[in-house]
Amino acid sequence: MKIQPLTHKYRNREVVKSLLYILPTYLILSIFIIVPIFFAFYLSFNKWNLLGNIKFTGITNYKKLFQMEEFWTALTNTFYYTFITVPIGICLSLFLALLLNSKIKGIAFYRAAYFMPVMTSVVASAFIWQWIFQSHNGILNYIMGFFGFGPLSWLNEPKGIFSVIFDYIGVKLPDFLGGPSVTLVAISIMSIWKNTGYYMIIILAGLQNIPKSYYEAAEIDGAGPVKRFFAITLPILSPTTFFVLIMSVIVSFQVFEQIAVTTKGGPLNASLVLVYFIYERAFRFLEVGFASSAAFILFAIVIILTYFQVKILGGRIHY
Repeated sequence: MKIQPLTHKYRNREVVKSLLYILPTYLILSIFIIVPIFFAFYLSFNKWNLLGNIKFTGITNYKKLFQMEEFWTALTNTFYYTFITVPIGICLSLFLALLLNSKIKGIAFYRAAYFMPVMTSVVASAFIWQWIFQSHNGILNYIMGFFGFGPLSWLNEPKGIFSVIFDYIGVKLPDFLGGPSVTLVAISIMSIWKNTGYYMIIILAGLQNIPKSYYEAAEIDGAGPVKRFFAITLPILSPTTFFVLIMSVIVSFQVFEQIAVTTKGGPLNASLVLVYFIYERAFRFLEVGFASSAAFILFAIVIILTYFQVKILGGRIHY
């Protein structure tokens, strides 16, 4: 039986039907995402306070942005936050996923327990950690007291974490070696606690897709647990960990809620990050055009970082 090829008219009809199916999604994306992006890009070259007329200023907003010390502080803090949360979060997620991938009793309970912080609202999480980080009655300072360390004002300490550590042993560090502020470290700890469960589930799914026969063959050949991990688990899991790396970097540059609920960028801009800087400029100082320029600088940074991650690490991924 000879199969008749599709006619040109029929193919066109199928294309039209397909376009009609995706039209609602396209309209929603256009109204709520695409149009606002182009409008924000237009505003980045203008001055606007949400009330008056829009006034074209060219690249003035970008010049002003790069000359503002507060912007560089926010950018530095954002990079600090990323360097803290991303490697620690991925390593902790991988460790927990490996534990949950083993045969232990009550595995469903542990999975739910580790994932629960993800489902907890940021406001509720912030209240929990504010109690933990309290200067006088906080549980963290109480534990530190057992080891002979004095209490810290975790959410009100602009001093660098390395400066604080070396102060305990009587060494005075210069300010530029102080590292991220104690406050930013505290917020990073809170974020790691909240996000680790999400990445753990993704990595766990990747682990469960690795055929058990690989491990059995390696075990017969005499490979121990460590060798099996580096020779089998990590290479096969590399696409999953690569995805988690890219996602966690992007999410870390978008940190906002934790800052807004706990410190509002303080003390002395010690926890000011780029997204909160943009928020303040847009809705506190009503500099919408200026905030839009900062938003596109943030967008460019994320795109560049993602590109270099793909360029440098993409060739090492085992698909």
